[in-house]
Amino acid sequence: MTLNELENGIDNHKIKSPETYNDVINISLPFYMLYQHIMDGITTIQHDIYELNHSELDVLASLVLSGDKDYILSPTKLYEKLLFTSGAITKVLKKLEEKKYIIRIDNIHDKRSKLVQITPLGKKVCQDALKNVILYESKCFSILSTKEKKTFQNLLLKCLKNF
Repeated sequence: MTLNELENGIDNHKIKSPETYNDVINISLPFYMLYQHIMDGITTIQHDIYELNHSELDVLASLVLSGDKDYILSPTKLYEKLLFTSGAITKVLKKLEEKKYIIRIDNIHDKRSKLVQITPLGKKVCQDALKNVILYESKCFSILSTKEKKTFQNLLLKCLKNF
């Protein structure tokens, strides 16, 4: 959808269904379009360059950014942090293990479970992917001045405080 089509669609909504129209649509629809554009670009980077999906990169990033000094977390900590089910985290961990991005190690505190540790290869892939994702996000917002970025950030945070 082009910006012209977006504006026409909003105007059309206002005319054809005034009872469901609200001025917030002028904010929410462009926001959703921007979000979709950013997510499509990120998905392309993750999939085409690194052969990762969002969940896999989220797990690797959690290990790097939230793990201990050896980049270790329990599966429970991972699924709580990422709001996954235990079944979903198991599937993701299996895929990452097959790719040699993580290893499972014995838990000295609980013999029934294994901990998750990122491998050097997994850490490199994670860092490279995150750099490229952040570079892409930076390009998405490059049209904004530093002051506009700060204003946008403040407005987003203000909206989030509403929850």
